[in-house]
Amino acid sequence: MRSIVVELFVSDVERSIAFYGALGFRVAKRWEDWLILERDGVKITLQGDSHAVAGPHYFTPNIERHPRGTGVEVVIQVDDVDALYADAQAADQNIVKPIQDRDWGARDFRVADPDGYFVRLTSPLRGE
Repeated sequence: MRSIVVELFVSDVERSIAFYGALGFRVAKRWEDWLILERDGVKITLQGDSHAVAGPHYFTPNIERHPRGTGVEVVIQVDDVDALYADAQAADQNIVKPIQDRDWGARDFRVADPDGYFVRLTSPLRGE
């Protein structure tokens, strides 16, 4: 089976672990500042900036830009988006678009992670 792996370069690994932990992700594997987070079979890889900062890396000239990932939205489908929204609010996450029903049959909300990556959490509407 093939899959897509999303790898996000982050400025503070521990801060990012805490952010994604509040969204239900746990550390599945870790090698220093490179790790795999997992939630219900969905995996996200985080890489600390040290490799890119040390260079040469094609990210090196822009590693300090914020927000990162402009024009990219990471979409994660979950079973109960309403419960996750309540958890995100309780954890004081940076919710940039509140929960809402969408014409295309989904209910979602959006957060920005500590480095500014845009993350949409979504569930199909009942009956869709």
